Parts: sequence; structure tokens; C-alpha cells
Amino acid sequence: MNGSRISSLGTALADPTRAATIAALLSGTAHTSGELAKACGVAPSTMSGHLSKLIDAGLVEVEAAGRHRHYRIASRELADLIERMDSIELPETNEPNRPRPGESISYARSCYDHIAGHLGVELHNIFLDREWVVVRDNVPSLTDAGERFLVEDIGLDIGHLRTLRRPMLRIDLDWTERRDHLAGSMPAALMTYMLDNRWLARRKEKRVLVVTEIGRKKLSEHFGVTF
Repeated sequence: MNGSRISSLGTALADPTRAATIAALLSGTAHTSGELAKACGVAPSTMSGHLSKLIDAGLVEVEAAGRHRHYRIASRELADLIERMDSIELPETNEPNRPRPGESISYARSCYDHIAGHLGVELHNIFLDREWVVVRDNVPSLTDAGERFLVEDIGLDIGHLRTLRRPMLRIDLDWTERRDHLAGSMPAALMTYMLDNRWLARRKEKRVLVVTEIGRKKLSEHFGVTF
């Protein structure tokens, strides 16, 4: 390993605006250049230059939709890497500027395609407490009871998830909560279900998730989440 790939990634992410752009794209949704410029507090022309550098580095993909161009983070694996990097505790002189726990983006957000923040951590704990998921040697697995719950109560197609190459479950250290949440194909399917059924809604800042009134009722009824 000559470090060339590490160097190119480091160079692309070293600029604070480009790092903020990648953070905005961790929502897993597409953004226009104008949306990203507004989110990062820079002029549209400045954002265009930063997006070109991120595309050249392979961190961002662009797709055309009529007259508009939409930008996404290049892959789920890259999103996982960025989130993990921002979760690592380093002996820094200055504390990293993380949002306060339990507020806005810290309460519930999409970590590319699964739920993170306080709600993600609480769901992780519930899955373990109810023995729907067990963890051995830091590797989580879905139990028979967990599969029955997800199939019969929620309606997820666990059989299909088992056919995917992606792991069904993985443990991530949460960026703001500093505790574990669940990632993988099952949590991704669960977030999609909650968005499709209006348990969750995206705020204007697409990464932030809001629990709706029906979501409060359903999360309490099915998972025992307290509000």
C-alpha cells in the first residue's frame, strides 16, 4: 500500500466546505447544487467548484434529471466509512463540533439508508433487550423471534434480505450519541418502511428525520419507544 488512495481521499475531504457537503449527502438522498450551497453557506459558484473536486475524487456522483443535476454520495460503503471516521475518538486539541445529543439531527437522522441518532440507538437497545437480535463477538444476528416480529408485525421481506450480498446487520458507533446503533440491510429496509408509511418524515435538511404523530403511536405500540 503506497497510501495514494488515502492521500486523495484526505485531500478531497480536507476543505471544510467539501467535508460539509459530504455530511449533507449522508442523508442518502439526491441534492441539487443550490441545495448544497445553501446547506453549506457558500455561493452557488463556489459549490460548483467543490462538487467538481468531489466528483473527480470519486466521492460524489451526479445524475441528470431534465435541466437539473442531482448529486449523491458515491456509495453506501463510502457513506459508512465517512460516518465511522467522524465517530472515532482522537486525542485532538479541540473537541469536534458535534451537535448536542437529543436535539434535531442528534435525535433522528438518516445515516445514508438507516436510522441513526438517539432514535437509532434506542431501537438498537430495544432489539437487544427483546432478544430480536443477539450479538456474539461483536457480530449481530437476527433471532427467530426477531424475524417473526419483523415479518408478522412490520411486514418486512426477510427472505429477500437474506438473498442480498450485503450483511443483514452490522453495529455502528453513533456519531452524536457515542453509542451503538444497527446498520445493514434490515435496518435500511426498516427505515424505508417507516418513511413510506409516514412514521418518519424528512425535514428540509434531508438528513434530519422527524417522528410523525402516527410514528409516535406506531413506534410506541410495536417497539415500546418512549417520547
